[in-house]
Amino acid sequence: MKYHLEVGARTVEDALSAERAGAARAELYSSPMEGALTPSAGLIKYAKAAVTNLFLQVMIRPRSGGFCYSKSEFEIMQSDTETAVEMGADGIMFGILTENNSLDIRRMKDLIKRYSGLPVTLHRAFDFTNDPFRTLEEAIDLGCTYVMPLGQNNPGGFGRKMVEKFVKQAGNRIKVMIALGSSFDNAELDQVIKETGALDYHIVNNYSQANRPYNLERFAATPDAGWSRDYLDEDIVRSTKAILNKYEK
Repeated sequence: MKYHLEVGARTVEDALSAERAGAARAELYSSPMEGALTPSAGLIKYAKAAVTNLFLQVMIRPRSGGFCYSKSEFEIMQSDTETAVEMGADGIMFGILTENNSLDIRRMKDLIKRYSGLPVTLHRAFDFTNDPFRTLEEAIDLGCTYVMPLGQNNPGGFGRKMVEKFVKQAGNRIKVMIALGSSFDNAELDQVIKETGALDYHIVNNYSQANRPYNLERFAATPDAGWSRDYLDEDIVRSTKAILNKYEK
């Protein structure tokens, strides 16, 4: 059995860090405070050019606040999907729901068709459907490669027993990639692996913060003024991959 690790990447540097640390895939996205939105064409193009073996998935999500989209928002998603293909994306991730929180099969099919048969991930829109077991079957019928539930024992995610049921239902027909949220502690990963049986994991607890003061006289009166940004922490990615490696046969 081989275990695969996917991490989030917001910059070209993040993608390079993911590759150096041994991740198999990176999800390219922007606007983390809005729950992850579509990255720019430039980021897709230059991240793809920078890495050698890293599989780059591109988030297709035009806005935050749910997964039921207007006509114009869906047209943006169609255009963004085509752009992602042109810029060299290895895979895309998205999810579209109807007003009654079921999978929008017609629109899902449309985007998948535009992506030329390459790997597709049904992202956390899966978590918001009324019947996740039915949605899992629909994702299989659509030809999705992955489905990505949030597998965390808190109100925002599925408990491990539920994820274990998804893994068993999926069998070899689709891969269940467990998303582990920002509050997840790697000390729990051994137990998650044993309890769920999943082989694919997506982590977002792998960011550290860089801070810089502004070197401008007009900020002299506010010594804490400056900027900060998150960057992918290679050490956390590497330690997570090391845990997964222990279980490979």
